[in-house]
Amino acid sequence: MFLALDKSHVFQSKYHDIKLVATEFDEPHYGLTLWRFKLYCNSEIYYHEFLDYENKFCGLPSNLENFIFESSKGDYLFIPYGLLVLNTKNLYLDKYETQVGANNDFIANIFIEKHLVVLRERGIYIVDLINKKMVQKLFLFEELKFEKIWSVKNNANFLYKDKISGETKIMMYNLEKKEFVND
Repeated sequence: MFLALDKSHVFQSKYHDIKLVATEFDEPHYGLTLWRFKLYCNSEIYYHEFLDYENKFCGLPSNLENFIFESSKGDYLFIPYGLLVLNTKNLYLDKYETQVGANNDFIANIFIEKHLVVLRERGIYIVDLINKKMVQKLFLFEELKFEKIWSVKNNANFLYKDKISGETKIMMYNLEKKEFVND
């Protein structure tokens, strides 16, 4: 199911007066599509140096169907303009520098305990929200394509198709040990 392109979409915090509004679908450059957006805190637009709303490339990924805005207890919010995390206790915005590259569209994200896990077509990004550290793992376009993410206990699981063998496989990351288990 895709989001309707002809209307705005609101991602609302369950615990705070904070919402992310995807205002309009746009194509600022041939082939590059995104959602224009505004972040609201306490019913006012949240302005920050990391959020350049007027920049023609400032936008959310075009695929937001598997986007999760808020952690389970509402402590953190994910803004998928790059990789931004808002701490809802102090409204402090952290930016994590990611390598993305071409052919690496957003697939999904999940919050597991105090971690944010973001999956793209060719990349995994795992943010330890307490220690503010990120692990990222990127793959070549010719190697694989990720399709799905889910968690089991302390493991983040990533379903992917191996482009060389054609097989569907699962890669796992253990959050407690902070390591990939079977890559």
